Amino acid sequence: MSCYLNRESLSESAHYATPGLHFDATKEKGNPFAYHVYGTSIHSVTVDCIRGTYETDSVKIVHDFGKSMNTIIDRGQIEGGLVQGIGWMTLEEIIYNKEGKLLTNALSTYKVPDIYSVPKEITIQALDTPGSENAILNSKAVGEPPLMYGIGTYFAIRNAVKSFNPKVKLALNAPFTPEKVLMGLYEK
Repeated sequence: MSCYLNRESLSESAHYATPGLHFDATKEKGNPFAYHVYGTSIHSVTVDCIRGTYETDSVKIVHDFGKSMNTIIDRGQIEGGLVQGIGWMTLEEIIYNKEGKLLTNALSTYKVPDIYSVPKEITIQALDTPGSENAILNSKAVGEPPLMYGIGTYFAIRNAVKSFNPKVKLALNAPFTPEKVLMGLYEK
């Protein structure tokens, strides 16, 4: 109460700079990152060829955790990033009118992943690596990189459409919404 009455702050903030990072832009040489994160995924989907809808049956992931500080949290981050990436690549279509006004500005017009977007089966295997000496306890970032695994679902759906209709000429056009899938299935 004394600090409050005297208007003395009891909070502090700081910014951490990882030691040993450097990059010379003129020479395009250096070490701009403490480490890189690696991973890969295999996706299996089922496409309803009458409605254009699809389900992600399974996703198998191998991800470089480094030396994980908490595998349960890391696995949760990977699952969340995967589902967010699936939504980004298959549902979340942004549409503007001719005047530039956003038309997909509510849940009735902008589709986000829900419980039905989650793959029926997700298998995650940690890649056994020593981690990075520059990272805390040799761990590696897990939060954002798994978003990219959602791209695999996009290409699995694309391959299913091409298998059903080998003559289709699909442009690389994300998100691959059920409407686009249906049009691709029956394109002449």
